[in-house]
Parts: sequence; C-alpha cells; structure tokens
Amino acid sequence: MASQFGKRILIGTVTLGMALSLAACGNSATPSGSSAKSSSTQTMDSTATAVKQANHLISEGKYQAALDKLNALDHQTTTTSALRRDLKNYLAAKSSLKDNNYDEAATSLSTVKSTSSSMKSAYSKLRSQIASAKESGTSTNATSQANSNSNSSAANASVASATSEDVVNTFASQAGFNKEGYGIIPVSKNGNVYRFEVRQDNADGSVANFVGIYDFNATTKQITQIQ
Repeated sequence: MASQFGKRILIGTVTLGMALSLAACGNSATPSGSSAKSSSTQTMDSTATAVKQANHLISEGKYQAALDKLNALDHQTTTTSALRRDLKNYLAAKSSLKDNNYDEAATSLSTVKSTSSSMKSAYSKLRSQIASAKESGTSTNATSQANSNSNSSAANASVASATSEDVVNTFASQAGFNKEGYGIIPVSKNGNVYRFEVRQDNADGSVANFVGIYDFNATTKQITQIQ
C-alpha cells in the first residue's frame, strides 16, 4: 500500500510539473507573437505617416523632399512605390521642361499611377505648363523644335488646364498608352470629347516620336484616331 501510495504521489508530481511546464511555454510564446504583431503594426503606421507627410510636401511643391521621405522607408508598399514612381517622373519632366525639351518633358511625365490627389494636381499643372510651352513654340532646343515643327504640335494650354488627370489616365488605359515613355498632351475639348496628342520616347533618349492625335469620348470611352 505504501509503495502504491508513493507511486501515486510521484505520478501526480510529474503530471503537475508537465502542466506547469506547458503553461510556461504557452506564456513565453504569447509575448513573441505580440512582438511580431506590434512590429508589423509599427511598420504600417510608419509607412502611413510617411505617405501622409509626403502628400503634404507635394501640396507645398516640395517634390524632392517628398521623394526623399519615401526613399527613407525601410519597407516599401504598393502605395509608396506608386507615389515614388510618380515623383521621379514628375521631377524628370520638370527638369526637361526647364531645359526647353518639351517633348521629353511630356514623355517623362507619362500618367499618374498613385491615388494621391496632390500628385494628380501637380501632374495636371505641369501638363498644362508643358502644353503652354509647346503652344508658344519658344523652344531653344534646335532638334526638339525641328521635330515639333515637322509634326505641327497642336498643344493647347487652356484645354490642358481644364482636363483632369482622371480623364487623361482613362484615355491612356483604354488606348494602351499608360506605359512608361508615352507623353499625352491635351489639344482640344468639345463637350465630353477630348482630343489628345500622343508622343513616345525613343529608346536612345532622343526626341520623342509623334504617335498620333486621338479623340476620346469620356462618356462612351470611344477612341478615334484623327491623325
């Protein structure tokens, strides 16, 4: 009897020890999971904060600072990547415009990929500036001027100002011009029908080729090539 009683005590002690050990393991695992979740949350928060700050900088016209803010992130998301791409293209187009390379400015600008309203507004204003420069025909770049003259660019600054980036993006997507290297400049507007001039950058980085002039019905989404 004493022997059996001793065995029961021993078994009970072992069982209790195992239970305590398992409980300890469970408790030690919980902080690890919480830590991983906390780290992920912190990353998401820092990314969201950076995007918010970048958009604020964009609204103030501080495009390089906005790009630097996004480049400093340790983790990039689809949102930050799209906004970085838009900023890089914007800065490249701005630089080309400053150098009087209007066609190159147009093809560098391309179309907005992010959902940033500040970025769309910046693109729209720059597109209008490019159209105004092309319309005035004051390019000092001989090659660019010759190319523009040969294809009689019909850019219209006032129409560009009245054309939203959403319309430009929809046209580009429908026509297959929403890729890098395509420049889209508003030419005219008649009701819901927009006319765009399209150019494509050369692989060697020289003057952009004239692709054509298209009418786009923003209501029916119908596209007609005019030239």
